[in-house]
Amino acid sequence: MASRSHVDVVLVEPQKSENIGACARAMANTGLGRLVLVRPRVSRPELMEAAATRLGEGILRSARICRSLPEALAPYPVTAAATARAGAQRGSPVSPRALAEELLRPAPGGNDPPPAALVFGTERDGLSNADLRLCALAVTIPTHSPEESSLNLAQAVLLLGYELLLAAGGEPPQPLPVLPAPAEDFERAAGDLERVLYEIGFLPERDPGRWFMNVKKILRRSGLTRGECDLIQGICRQIRWAAGNGLPPGRAPWPGGGAPAKAAEETGPENAPLPEPAGGRERGQDKEPASCRPGTGRGKGAEAGNGPEGGG
Repeated sequence: MASRSHVDVVLVEPQKSENIGACARAMANTGLGRLVLVRPRVSRPELMEAAATRLGEGILRSARICRSLPEALAPYPVTAAATARAGAQRGSPVSPRALAEELLRPAPGGNDPPPAALVFGTERDGLSNADLRLCALAVTIPTHSPEESSLNLAQAVLLLGYELLLAAGGEPPQPLPVLPAPAEDFERAAGDLERVLYEIGFLPERDPGRWFMNVKKILRRSGLTRGECDLIQGICRQIRWAAGNGLPPGRAPWPGGGAPAKAAEETGPENAPLPEPAGGRERGQDKEPASCRPGTGRGKGAEAGNGPEGGG
């Protein structure tokens, strides 16, 4: 049976001590790796230890405490967020069975699977849209009906751990084609690209993160390596330099031609359409205001906040 010790569990702002302990016990039962706690609100350590039982004591003792979710996810090439809510901004979740197979895929060359993180939100609100944007994958545990989708935190950990346990005893999946960059490198490159697209006017002032989701999906699908993340940041640096200085000294204009270049000259960058936001336009947003299109002025509204998820 394949090991699951490379799969860690990340709990974002867990509020109940007994839930943390029960998660540690579920992890021990299914052979998962390390427990990572992001800003935990632990007030009753004795309840946490009692819920963990002797089985989960070791996992509790070795738990890692982090101040933010980006810090917690930094070392993981593979990240998956557990969510009970669907929505245009929340991606397309996979099933627990499909996720288990993905997390057990060996690294290139048939080596052990790369480190992976299963991310769970608070007991009351789950994960926010911003939290989901930090994860490469999303998973939803099916329930009897959408109205009855709320699961206890430890129940959710146990169910996903159980699927990993079953998948570990089956035929090993095909290795990954390339080793993805750790989340820290990916987010650094993606964040730099988002900022430079905003600076040159491609992204609107109102909620640029929502519009950037389409670009981020492309980056996710490509499975960027660490070197490719460095390359993207190098491109961003050159774009910033060129935006302020024009062509480098002695550099001739682009020698190519053809219809695409001619069309760009005729229309100008201010008329270039923005990409459709993830999942299509939401109801009541058939047209994007002119102030939110590149090159046509800036809207005055502050960036929209990311709403919380209900149901864990």
